[in-house]
Amino acid sequence: MITTLKQPAKKRIILALGLLLGFLLLAFLSLFLLYVRKPMDFSFDAAYFWAEKKVYIDKWLYEELPSGHDYYLFLPDKYRNDKDNESAKLPLIVVFHGSDEKYSSLRKYGRQFATKDFQQKIYPEGAAVLVILSRINYFTDPASTSLLIQNIAVRNKCIDKSKIIGYGFSQGAKFVVELACHEPRLFRAVISGSGFYDISLRELISVLPVQFYSAVSKNDKGIYEPGSRVGKLCGKWCKNSHYIEYETRGHFWVELNDKTENADETVTDWLIRLLN
Repeated sequence: MITTLKQPAKKRIILALGLLLGFLLLAFLSLFLLYVRKPMDFSFDAAYFWAEKKVYIDKWLYEELPSGHDYYLFLPDKYRNDKDNESAKLPLIVVFHGSDEKYSSLRKYGRQFATKDFQQKIYPEGAAVLVILSRINYFTDPASTSLLIQNIAVRNKCIDKSKIIGYGFSQGAKFVVELACHEPRLFRAVISGSGFYDISLRELISVLPVQFYSAVSKNDKGIYEPGSRVGKLCGKWCKNSHYIEYETRGHFWVELNDKTENADETVTDWLIRLLN
């Protein structure tokens, strides 16, 4: 025996299905928008713009600012005297050292990004490299550091403000993640080696569009526990991100030939892929 639904029942079913479909579409759109990286308006601040002291050391410009920040900036040869060339669209790699390392950070971390090999590979025109020195023995104040990076990008028009990469080791790795959470639109990607920032759920949601490469070692006691937590969360939920865990590498910084989870892909390969 075949039964047919009465007209009002049919309408209720159709209405319910329509509401369910609308809810699912809204949920999908909301999730999609969480992963969309929104453009950032960069701010000008004279204390972060004009230098009190300026000197060239080899190919690096060293500057001291009224804000209390000191830094080294590398620009490819072609743009050292053509920094207002907006067509260059150079990526900017921002380097954060570990505690008590401000006087060795250029040699240990910055120079690897200024080598001829890396510059030729990373982007057709090369990349700018910014090595920030902490104001005390470690990094604090993400709001002030964000203003510094913004003003350097504003002053050097050859830099593409949408292609800024943060790189940090130890306390600098903790700070670069903290800075990404403070201003999620600043970095396109973050590289964290032996970092230990304790990210909140709200912060994790805010950095979903940021691409992370996080690496820690199990025998790095006190660092591994918080570092593995944030690394796993960002590696699982953030866009095109990786979490790498070692057994016995100790307290280490990420090197450019370190591997991602994708077979033979290196950190350099990953950067090339997200910048080009």
